[in-house]
Amino acid sequence: MKKGYVFLMAVFIVGVLVMTGGQAVAGWTTSPAAVSFLSNANSAFLYAGLTTTNARYALTGAEERLPPGSVLTLTLTGGAVWGAAVAITATDSSTTPAATWTIINPSTYQGTPTVQFLGTATTSSAIITFNTNNAGINLTGATSGVDLLFSLVSGTTAITTNASLKAFGQYLFLPVAGMTITNTEKTAVLDVLAVPSYSKFENASLNGGALIGAGGVGAGLYLVHPGTNTNTTIPNAPLAAKKVLITLTGDFTDITKVTMVDANFQGCDSALSTTSGVLGQYLINATKTEAYATNPIALGTGINLSPNFYVLGTTVQTARNFTAKVENIADAGNYVAYTWQSPVTNYKLTRNGTFFSANSLGPLNNVKISDLSGRVPTGGARVLISAWDVSGVRLAEASGITDILVQNNSTVTLSGSGIAARFVGTPMKYEVAVQSTNSTISNIKKDPTTGGITSTVYTNTAGGGAL
Repeated sequence: MKKGYVFLMAVFIVGVLVMTGGQAVAGWTTSPAAVSFLSNANSAFLYAGLTTTNARYALTGAEERLPPGSVLTLTLTGGAVWGAAVAITATDSSTTPAATWTIINPSTYQGTPTVQFLGTATTSSAIITFNTNNAGINLTGATSGVDLLFSLVSGTTAITTNASLKAFGQYLFLPVAGMTITNTEKTAVLDVLAVPSYSKFENASLNGGALIGAGGVGAGLYLVHPGTNTNTTIPNAPLAAKKVLITLTGDFTDITKVTMVDANFQGCDSALSTTSGVLGQYLINATKTEAYATNPIALGTGINLSPNFYVLGTTVQTARNFTAKVENIADAGNYVAYTWQSPVTNYKLTRNGTFFSANSLGPLNNVKISDLSGRVPTGGARVLISAWDVSGVRLAEASGITDILVQNNSTVTLSGSGIAARFVGTPMKYEVAVQSTNSTISNIKKDPTTGGITSTVYTNTAGGGAL
């Protein structure tokens, strides 16, 4: 049984080889290295794309020893067409003797994806070379990989149909983004335990830190531009100095500076002037709404522009988000202007602590607050309460009130009437914040009729509260 199985498999494999011979392996002998054309390249470059070497095809099997009059067709795919700079030629390198291939449609093939040649008799050693390394190919309309297809017809008989260069090796040309962006949100936590609260980040730091990832993976803002690989990219030139603009947008009030991981970029204004800019820093504008950076020299590849925000350290910082936008400016002769990343959240300032709000807090309520952190500030964690009346007017605090303090792992109980008495007017909505990174808050209400008790528990509810 086992031997029979092996024999059948051998027959099957031979059959597959017979069925897939000739056409499936095609006669392409040279596959030029795929040239990348950048999606924001100047159309003048896209109009005259050249391969790194010529494409070559060896006639094999039924393609050999054909009579005169055979028609050879070359077809470009992916939206590319033949250019008009230098005519495409087909040259037979055989020596026994060489066939001659003459363009059938010399005045009409340019601007179309197809060109045809009429051949003399072919020989068993025929190798045809196509001058793709100096005959310009128009890539302006190309939106996908550009393949080169070879077809051969003798009389009314199709000998070869659309033999793919890509199937043999790779595309002639391959479209790629002129810039790829890695954008990963960074969250920096402002600390309730700072003095004053939220004036610094956790661990008493003045900066929130930057995301740094190898090769861009995990980086906060990472740019890659492939246009510096000579002879393999159209155009084969980097973006010139001051042709990249990074814009951070948000509220920069009391942000002292924003640095970046890679020090090769420089702060600038929205017009790309670096007069007031510093290497390795974004330049914050006068209205504190945006910060900018640009490349003072020609753009290299793999630039980590992940921002790192620094705060003043003496003023309370609010929670807020910042977006990042990446664009290149028109680089005459090489690149057209393009926005690679529309504004997207890149950096977040959040706040730790415990918060809750209530709109049903009266004489029958008691609020219990317990610290869970075990690391409250010296003297105790302050409980800060703000109140608004039914019309949404924020109420002033009554005179003579004292701070409510919670000690490490301790509990304080506040009556609903006692909380209301801390304000001038009639409170309806309350916001409460506890100067503790971890605490539990319970709102307990007793029913005077039944004696029943209801309780609502809040633990580290997100928000800003009264802080």
